[in-house]
Amino acid sequence: MKKILGWIILTIGIASIVWGLWASIDIFTAQRPVYEVFKYQPDQDNGQASDSIQGVPTEEDVGRLIKEQIEAMLPPTVIFKFFNLAAWGIFMMILILSGGKLAGIGISLLREEQ
Repeated sequence: MKKILGWIILTIGIASIVWGLWASIDIFTAQRPVYEVFKYQPDQDNGQASDSIQGVPTEEDVGRLIKEQIEAMLPPTVIFKFFNLAAWGIFMMILILSGGKLAGIGISLLREEQ
């Protein structure tokens, strides 16, 4: 009975490792889209400029200009894509480590039988 259970656990462990690596290769080679854990929702800015006194920009104007310049240099979609890839990498690390642990348990069950 331990031998059958050992083979089943070993197979599940190896299958989870292989699936995780295969899915990661597909995602990092852009054959499959990244799973979106973090989603970008753009601000609904109405585009109205605030009132300025005699051409002097207000604090809202300066803040809006700084925000536009930062978004031009580093679009928010890039940041969210990085976060999604990092979340996928962490999930795969957990999956591969747990698959290795399952495979180790399966191997130890197979060794006990002998």
